[in-house]
Amino acid sequence: MAGISLAQRDLVETRTQLTAWFGERLGQPDVELSELRAANKASGWSSESLVFSAGRDGSTSEYVIRIPPAGGGIFDEYDLAGQTRTQELLHGYGIATPSPIHYEPDSGWIGSRFMVMPRITGHTHSDMTYASRGWLHDAGPQVQRRLHDGFLDTLAALQRVPVAEAPWLQRSQGVGTAGELGWWREYLDWATDNDAPELMIRAFGWLERNQPTDAGPLAVSWGDARLSNTICDDTGTIVGVIDWEQACVCPAEADLGWWLATRRQMLESQGMQADPELPGFDSRARVIERYEEMIGRPLRGLEWYEMFSMIRMGCCILRMQMLLRRLGLTDHAFLRAPLLSAWVIDAIS
Repeated sequence: MAGISLAQRDLVETRTQLTAWFGERLGQPDVELSELRAANKASGWSSESLVFSAGRDGSTSEYVIRIPPAGGGIFDEYDLAGQTRTQELLHGYGIATPSPIHYEPDSGWIGSRFMVMPRITGHTHSDMTYASRGWLHDAGPQVQRRLHDGFLDTLAALQRVPVAEAPWLQRSQGVGTAGELGWWREYLDWATDNDAPELMIRAFGWLERNQPTDAGPLAVSWGDARLSNTICDDTGTIVGVIDWEQACVCPAEADLGWWLATRRQMLESQGMQADPELPGFDSRARVIERYEEMIGRPLRGLEWYEMFSMIRMGCCILRMQMLLRRLGLTDHAFLRAPLLSAWVIDAIS
């Protein structure tokens, strides 16, 4: 989905400007670009992601251009240079990020910085409905199992990427859980113009009081470890791992906690009580057991990281709702979304 932003982009003009960029930057003056259109509607709501094809000498290639939202968006800053470096680094360690990426720092081309990367085609998955309907639901246990295990393998593979090779992922507020917590608390103030709801203030108070004192080893963290940020082929094999704008340095618990929490959120939103939610998936307990085997240590404070995940998501929901109101979309269904899941509210009460 194209990102929520406070200004609309002229896609016809952007296509013309991008054609000129291909000619000068990539040495393809005779390239013909198709119309730009919004990327997969199941994907995230932050950056503008547009797909297009480029034809030259009888062959056609498909691309995605990722652009910070015009006029402001969910985040205050969009470090496309950092995203580029992260994706290229991880690709070198066998993680299926789109590559190669062409990062353009000169905003003179289309009015902002941007990154162009190959388009990966395949199946994507809705966060809220994958267990009740859609391709993955209908694909059967074997395909579901392959996707499930590939996702776990991706999380484990991140633990093998040397943190020292990604210094740009360190927060100015500090490295690890404390730094990440500090970053998101500042984000809440920014996202709400220093008028955060009492519920969210209480939520961060809970996080601060209960923060794990014995955190695990630091690793490169995806920051948005959800099934909707993967692309798979017909067999369920993951062929694309996308959306790295929230990447950071945190223990392994951060990404696994995010995945487990979003699974629980989906079940709550759909009124389902199932563990696992699909026949090809492992139960929560088995996922934890397997992941501990994969990383070679017990998980520490996992429940706290699940809470942190949902509170971080609540911050983003709050910001998206604010943007929708500023755009005049006062009847948008997303405005009725709860900031926090019921189980999170119960825990902080």
